[in-house]
Amino acid sequence: MNIFKKTLNALKNDLFLSGFLVFVCAYVILLLISPQLAPTDDFIFLRTLQSGKPILYYSSDFPYYDAATMGRFTPLAAMEYNLFGIFSKSPDPFWYYFYHAIQLVILSILIVKILSLFTKNKLLIYSASVLLFLTPGFAISWFRMQMNERNVIFFLTIFLFFYLNYIKNKKITFILLSLIFVNLAIYYKETAFIAIGAFAFFHLIFSIKAADLKLKIFDGLLLLSSLIYLIFYYFYTYINRGANIYGNTSFDWIVSVKNILNYALFSDPLLILVLLPLALWRLFKIIFKKERVEPVMDSLLISAFFYVAAFFALNMYGPYYLLPAYVLTLPVLIYFFNQYQLSINFWKFFGGITALLFIINVIPSGLHYLTYYKYLPINFNNSIDFIIRDINSKNSSKQANIFMGGVDRGTGRGTYFVLAEFLRFKGLSDNQFDLKSNVRTETPLPLISKITVPFTVFKNDNIDEIKSGDYLVILPQSTKVNVTDEYLNLLNQNYTLIFQTKSTFAFPQFNLKTLAKYLISKNVKENKVIVNENLMEWPDYYVFVRK
Repeated sequence: MNIFKKTLNALKNDLFLSGFLVFVCAYVILLLISPQLAPTDDFIFLRTLQSGKPILYYSSDFPYYDAATMGRFTPLAAMEYNLFGIFSKSPDPFWYYFYHAIQLVILSILIVKILSLFTKNKLLIYSASVLLFLTPGFAISWFRMQMNERNVIFFLTIFLFFYLNYIKNKKITFILLSLIFVNLAIYYKETAFIAIGAFAFFHLIFSIKAADLKLKIFDGLLLLSSLIYLIFYYFYTYINRGANIYGNTSFDWIVSVKNILNYALFSDPLLILVLLPLALWRLFKIIFKKERVEPVMDSLLISAFFYVAAFFALNMYGPYYLLPAYVLTLPVLIYFFNQYQLSINFWKFFGGITALLFIINVIPSGLHYLTYYKYLPINFNNSIDFIIRDINSKNSSKQANIFMGGVDRGTGRGTYFVLAEFLRFKGLSDNQFDLKSNVRTETPLPLISKITVPFTVFKNDNIDEIKSGDYLVILPQSTKVNVTDEYLNLLNQNYTLIFQTKSTFAFPQFNLKTLAKYLISKNVKENKVIVNENLMEWPDYYVFVRK
């Protein structure tokens, strides 16, 4: 009882801590409200854990695809979910998200403790943590399953916590724990070994005279860990890769510029507009001005720099790709701001632009993705459950034709496959339904799957006509239409709306990027800049039947 009273008094006296705890609790509660499998990569659960079999990506028994031939080597991906398969032949998705919630709580504690090593400013510590949790990458990684970035930032945070505490307390246990958790991070995402290798290499060089023998050995083991991963990747994946490589994007300079602008302006301005200039500034100071090296901080800075640069080299963009770099970056920014009192003009310029972008782009996008991925699985399951009931209620021997409005069979081919898998898993037989498309295929892509898909949409690129009695589903993945009230009202002229979802608290994808797309769409008759015409990206589903 005394402990409870002391804790309560502490919370009363520390409003920042109290506010942060309320925020984290709200985040956890949102995670655990009605969690369900989503129409994303969650389809791999259907023939594995939900059918009493483990998820083993690199097993010959994995039913969906060969990850190695796609150029992927993430042997720990999704392995954590298998824990719940031990206790149930078909685990409730609640337990998958319960693991996410545990990770969130632990990460919250460690992030605060790490930042507290570099500043006593509680407002800065807690506000930095809250802003991190509201970034698009963080929201996506926690509200979607199988996001390797979530595990990478989680294990990198634990690694960094023990590493910094070893420097402070010199306990060998901290080194051993750091080594374990950093290797877990490496085998969850291919780019992690680059960051760890860079950190170990530069820290070994920067502290060659000052570091104790144990720390030098540890740096050597980190380098060895990165090298071992690279060897595994080469012999298991690289030499066995096939024609269809994951993330095999064009290196056209327009794509590169677009990716850089997306990172800099919309999802990760802190990393692009502050981290990268700071890294270049430090290199200039160290090389040309012979300024004193900060072994740990400069190594972390270079490590984060390399992690970000890897995605520039790969020419890949995803609002969650750079998430792990934040745990390497935040302590560094706080340290150099406090210890070196960098030019006030530097912080005014880069910091000011970043703060503005957070307000108009990053936080709105983070709130959008948080609500989008909260509603998406609920709306999806309610919709397909309705479709299944409606098809079964007709007791017809004729196949029900299902069309998806505005989904390209090229780039959206996976959307058709996921729908088919869930319909099959929930009880429909192949002779009860068929998937067709009335959307022209602009970018033909192969369907990479071991699963037989006997549906029309996968057999050819022909455009089929929607006939009386056919289903038309308007869904969040509809990229060729802007799902507005005006568009839905037009459909009502020839279709009957028989089911829809309502996402009361969903936050639209409304930011500067959306505004720019809207203006382009209104003023440029033919443009190839806008790939996704569904500007607001509402997480709602509408099921129509052709009159």
